[in-house]
Amino acid sequence: MANVDVTHFTSVDSDTDPRQFQRFLDEGNAVPGIVASKPLILQGLHLKPGLRVLDVGCGTGADVMAIAGQVGPTGSVVGVDASDEMIKEARSRYADQDPTRLAFEVGDVQNLCFDSETFDACRAERVLMHVPNAPRAISEMVRVTRTGGSLSIFDFDWDTMIADSPHKETTRKITRSFSDKMKNGTIGRQLARLFKENGLRDVTVSTTSIFVSYDFLGLLLGGHLANAQIAGIVAPSEVHEWWKDLGAADKAGTFHCSFTAFIVAGAKGS
Repeated sequence: MANVDVTHFTSVDSDTDPRQFQRFLDEGNAVPGIVASKPLILQGLHLKPGLRVLDVGCGTGADVMAIAGQVGPTGSVVGVDASDEMIKEARSRYADQDPTRLAFEVGDVQNLCFDSETFDACRAERVLMHVPNAPRAISEMVRVTRTGGSLSIFDFDWDTMIADSPHKETTRKITRSFSDKMKNGTIGRQLARLFKENGLRDVTVSTTSIFVSYDFLGLLLGGHLANAQIAGIVAPSEVHEWWKDLGAADKAGTFHCSFTAFIVAGAKGS
């Protein structure tokens, strides 16, 4: 599991073990800061019974189910993901649900297959950092949302990742290399501007620090750092010392690693 390179989420279906990405998503959804943020993302959608909602980059479908609970039996939710393997897993997990109310489809957020103004609300969480053309993706999300409807997006700015380590330069190398390997490592800071450039009004921005455990940091960075050492971005000795000291801090109860998440919401203007 530690070998999964999470900067490669756009290549899930070609991986020898796609389920490792699914397991990583499940672990990520259990991070306390992520759990606490989910209601805030949904607040930006102004959900009520009867609405039709699109969840872009739905992964294994947990958030689609949460939305379905809020729009009730008269509403519906569609989850879209670029990965066929993710959609297969979501359909398997929620096979007992009414397909007229809850559906999962393979699709590209940069070129959504839905008619304009199809949905009352649209959300994306931890998705746009992996999308090659994030501005195009947001434009597509706006297009398929009805006038007056709501968008809410949660994503990270990986340049803000910090770790309390005596190896400052190694920490900076790792932060920069991880952020740069993402398709859009700094998408968090861009969201408000992209919302406004797409004509959204009443744009709100909130930020939160996501704290992760030493074990989860290993899941997050393990695969990337293995590849970064092969590429000569960071030396094996640097990585070894960095992990060693963070491990000691974890045992001493002083471990700290966090990064900044942005939650941006707005309404589609006329």
